[in-house]
Amino acid sequence: VSGSMILAGVLLKLGGYGLLRVFSMMQILGTKFNFIWISISLIGGVLVSLICLWQMDLKALIAYSSVAHMGIVLSGLMTMTYWGLNGSYTLMIAHGLCSSGLFCLANISYERMSSRSLLINKGMLKFLLCSG
Repeated sequence: VSGSMILAGVLLKLGGYGLLRVFSMMQILGTKFNFIWISISLIGGVLVSLICLWQMDLKALIAYSSVAHMGIVLSGLMTMTYWGLNGSYTLMIAHGLCSSGLFCLANISYERMSSRSLLINKGMLKFLLCSG
C-alpha cells in the first residue's frame, strides 16, 4: 500500500511536472499537435472512467481513477493557455494529496475486513456504526 501511495502521490506527478518544465520548448511543436494530444487524453480518460465503473477491487478502482485524472491533466497542459496550465497544476497537487489518502483508507478497510472487494464490503458502514 505504501508503494501505491508513493506512486499515486509522487511518481505520477513527476510526468506532469516534466511536461510543465519542457512546456516552453514544445510550444512550437505543441501548437501543431495539441488537438491530437487533447483528443487522445480525453478519449483515454473517458475509457478509463468506464473501466472504473466495472471495478470490484477498491485498490484497482483508485488506481484507474488516478489514470483518468492524469488524462485531464494532460489535456489541460496541451491547451497551452494560462488557465489550462494553472488548472493542471492545481489538479496535480490536489490529486497527489487525495489519492494517497484514498489508498491509505483502502488499506484501513482491507485490514478491518480482510477483503478489498466492493461486493463483499458493501453495507459494512451501516453494520459498523451499529456495533460501535
